[in-house]
Amino acid sequence: SITAKVEGKRACSIEDESFGNGRWVKYPFPDDSVCMPVELDLEEGGFRNYMPKYNGTSMPPFCWHRDNIDKCCNSCAEQGCRFIVNHRWVSDLRQTGKWFGRWENYDCSYDDMGTAEIQQCIDRKNISDIVVKGASVKEMLGRYLRQKMKGVQLLNQTAKARIVILDTLKMPHVVWHDSVKEFEMKLDDMSHVGGETYEYYFVTGFYFSSEREPHVTVDRSLQFSNLAREKLAPKGYKMINAFDVTAGFTFDSDAQNDGLHITGPPIRAILSKFFHHLCHE
Repeated sequence: SITAKVEGKRACSIEDESFGNGRWVKYPFPDDSVCMPVELDLEEGGFRNYMPKYNGTSMPPFCWHRDNIDKCCNSCAEQGCRFIVNHRWVSDLRQTGKWFGRWENYDCSYDDMGTAEIQQCIDRKNISDIVVKGASVKEMLGRYLRQKMKGVQLLNQTAKARIVILDTLKMPHVVWHDSVKEFEMKLDDMSHVGGETYEYYFVTGFYFSSEREPHVTVDRSLQFSNLAREKLAPKGYKMINAFDVTAGFTFDSDAQNDGLHITGPPIRAILSKFFHHLCHE
């Protein structure tokens, strides 16, 4: 059962966000009496970006992991996409449609957090804002974050309030446009972070499955991600490993059918890890 605690496993820490340390685990799709029937979320996803409706107040938090892989990631934003989108090879995962599972670390466990738990965390840490920074991946994260935060009340901005940043470092755009040296210089220019009023997380590059643009390859994504960890972790930034969680869905849930903008279950895994670390540290 997805609700069962893994005996003997400690809670994951930010140090467990290392590469190659976890896997996807699929569970039986929950009954409608547990999570309510799957409905389209017209507020955040709409018809163009399919998202199942979720309410962390009236549903158990694990219900957030439900998805329909055959519906969630079939939009076209690039020229020529519409001519191939219905003719490309379809994997067994996508043909099956319904998906229910989560990313699990080999050595530790992540807590699924509902509205009440997140609100307690917001209150305890005096958080007045959660800001997502970046480019195209920022927009994807933002939609799922708003859905997860429904019913959660951020605190008023005061001199002692805490602002939390979740930064994609503009990947994959920097992988496309920047040399390794240019990206390294940008990282060097980022100042130290810390203190009671500021908390900064960054998301690694994704596991790309196509070279839609020049230089946007999976090897460079990992190279840039490792460089970001080496440069930013000593300055107080906390890494969320998105590279591993996107590998399993890089072809099946790429939102623009481009092998770059991987959405659906991996985005939920990224945010689940983010809230776990935010609220356990």
